[in-house]
Amino acid sequence: MPQEQVQEEQDPFGSGKLPSGRHGLPRDVVVRSQRERMVEAMIGVVAEKGYTEATVADIISTAGVSRATFYEQFADKEDCFIAAYGTVMERMLTFVADGFAQAAYLAQCRYRQGSSDDWVVQVRGGIGALLTYLAENPVAARVGIVEGFGAGPRARDRYQQAVSSFFPFLDSARNMVDEPDRIPTQVARVIVGGVSALMFNEASNGRAADLPKMLPDMMYLAVTPYFGHDRGIEAMEETKVAA
Repeated sequence: MPQEQVQEEQDPFGSGKLPSGRHGLPRDVVVRSQRERMVEAMIGVVAEKGYTEATVADIISTAGVSRATFYEQFADKEDCFIAAYGTVMERMLTFVADGFAQAAYLAQCRYRQGSSDDWVVQVRGGIGALLTYLAENPVAARVGIVEGFGAGPRARDRYQQAVSSFFPFLDSARNMVDEPDRIPTQVARVIVGGVSALMFNEASNGRAADLPKMLPDMMYLAVTPYFGHDRGIEAMEETKVAA
């Protein structure tokens, strides 16, 4: 069956739900559809009620599946949340990566590749893209930034795995300074921790829409450990925030 026809049968009303009755879809398509609906239901329910108050009953009601179907794919509520959290983190990191890539292309036209100015532009592009995404998607901000930190060690480990992929890029700034050995080995982790704390403070207080306004402060946090206070101030002042 052509892929377009499968998608049409799978989502005839834009709901993500399979048509009722006999539809002839392969078992793996049915299972995948059910899983995706439960994951999206978990994201929506947690964003609305918080992880602690969310229940399996909420999830299966929103997803339109049975309790038996839920437990066929997930061990418990936490297991489903980890899958949902991973989905949110992947979306967030996609925007960060795209922001880095677009900024890198623009920087090539303005600066020598591998220079500190080039690095600053790319960092600004990556962080800026993430903040814009979260501001436009408060559900992702609530689940990825706020609820993830309170959902237990598995969620926190998943977050650390995701953000650690950017440590090497941040730490590449060592190659641009005169005395790289004087920079603490954990500085990239500290930068990410500071940026995360600022995002958590805004998102947890219902101010996800204001996150892009934090970009100048975050640029200071990212630049200063590698290039010093003066360059950090300069990077902060260079950073424009949309009105």
